[in-house]
Amino acid sequence: MSFPGAGPPPEGVVPNLEHPQDVLKSCNYVTQALTLVFVSAFVATRFYAKSKVLMAGYCITACVAGTYGGGLNQWEVRKEHAPIFFRSGYAATIFYAPMALTVKLALLSIIIRVFGSVHKKTMIGIYIFIGMLVAYYVSGFFIKIFVCWPISAYWKGETDKCLDQSAIITADAIISFVSDLAILLLPTPLTWSLHLSRRKRLRVIGILCAGGVATAFSIYRLAMILHEGKSPNQTIVFTKVILSGNAEAGIGLICACLPSISALLVRRKGYPYYGNQSHSTHAEFSRGEIMMTRSFHVETGKVAKGPQPDVYDLGHDEAGLVAGGQANPKSNLSSRRRSGSTG
Repeated sequence: MSFPGAGPPPEGVVPNLEHPQDVLKSCNYVTQALTLVFVSAFVATRFYAKSKVLMAGYCITACVAGTYGGGLNQWEVRKEHAPIFFRSGYAATIFYAPMALTVKLALLSIIIRVFGSVHKKTMIGIYIFIGMLVAYYVSGFFIKIFVCWPISAYWKGETDKCLDQSAIITADAIISFVSDLAILLLPTPLTWSLHLSRRKRLRVIGILCAGGVATAFSIYRLAMILHEGKSPNQTIVFTKVILSGNAEAGIGLICACLPSISALLVRRKGYPYYGNQSHSTHAEFSRGEIMMTRSFHVETGKVAKGPQPDVYDLGHDEAGLVAGGQANPKSNLSSRRRSGSTG
């Protein structure tokens, strides 16, 4: 049966190729623009170069897909545009795997840096989890490259020469949901065991768990794929998949930059502990006192006298938490008792 568009319209629907209905096309363009603007603004404070480049590539391919039918009903997409749309969709799937992996690794690296010296057994589990993620996304990357053979069968619609693309996208959605949920839940019990006040614990948990907000979009994508994955209106379904990828990876990348945003805000308030530190600044700390550097590591001063600033009150959650995490509460209590008995 012949039909004017790239796909058959539903019964009773007359396609309008000249003025097609804008289902998600404008939404796609706006989403890509906002993603690039906001992610670039946050990443500027902490340059996750690989993630930013992959995100930019993902957004560009999504815009190309939108130009050639993405966000329009497939029966209102010109037949000659359909192959270009699916080429762009193919490129987006290639960008997604390394992009999602680098964002998850960025979030997990913050957790490792913060809790590594205290929860060593838990860190082993996190490293195993990272290994599983790397194995999955690397293998998935090559599976997506060669999902069809020849590769051109992907955009020519020769499904008999391709793997089950719906199953691959579903597996991606499940892995994203599980990993995002783990990133959401993991910091809570780890932070609660540290020697911090309740307010500071909640503050740090908020920053470290923020990346788990992407879990909501993982759930949405999984439900949408299970419900609409076999739909003939693939220009809409695939656009929804792309937009959920924007939300998941974009939010994750922004949240990975939150500790640096906190440091930047504190630095603007005039604290001398950021940026280039002079010898006079170093002289204000006694041996064993914790200070923070621009690279967010913890160091100890060498000289000093007088009252010392509370590292947690400087507003840098990551560095403050590292400091609290490296000081085991039980060890602190024992040392205080010993010093008390000595005095």
